[in-house]
Amino acid sequence: MFSENLKALRKQKGMSQETLAQQLHVVRQTVSKWEKNLSVPDADMLIRIAELFEVSVSDLLGEQIQREPEMSQVAAQLALLNEQLANRTRRHRRIFRGVLIGLAAVVVLTLALSFAGAVTFLSVPENLTTVDLVCTLDGEAYGYTITYDQNYRVVEAGGDAWLFDHVGMDEYSDANRQIALIEDYFDLRGGTVTVTEQEAASYAETE
Repeated sequence: MFSENLKALRKQKGMSQETLAQQLHVVRQTVSKWEKNLSVPDADMLIRIAELFEVSVSDLLGEQIQREPEMSQVAAQLALLNEQLANRTRRHRRIFRGVLIGLAAVVVLTLALSFAGAVTFLSVPENLTTVDLVCTLDGEAYGYTITYDQNYRVVEAGGDAWLFDHVGMDEYSDANRQIALIEDYFDLRGGTVTVTEQEAASYAETE
């Protein structure tokens, strides 16, 4: 039986009850009760004892004993051991599943926050200004329109093709440079430039 097997295995290893108790993290009185058959360890402790003495749990419990009442006790111990092992396996699976679900939730939340930040960034409005230029030279009139943002960066520009061919202001992305280039071109040639400025509709920054 377990009590006799435990005592025999302990003595084979040359251990005292105190030494065995220390290795199993119990008090010496607990080992003494086991060897006197006054109590029986639980399933987890049976596994630890079996691993310590390098025997199987069934050998530790003493399957070879033939008396029917003691065999019933061994069977009950084995059934309890199997049930506790199954419960521990299920518990570990639930913990692992919970960890995976938690990680997935963190990833989804991070992606959602990143996307929300990107949408917020893309939807920041910026005020635009539109300038209409009416240019005259040698009796001919030419129109040109420039729309720019708060940093005077050209957002959109267009007008008569003659201006593109002769002035070349599309080389500059700064609205002030384009306007100054047009004014200088016509002033030097005796022409005139009328500038009309108006605030355009806001737009969302997309860069």
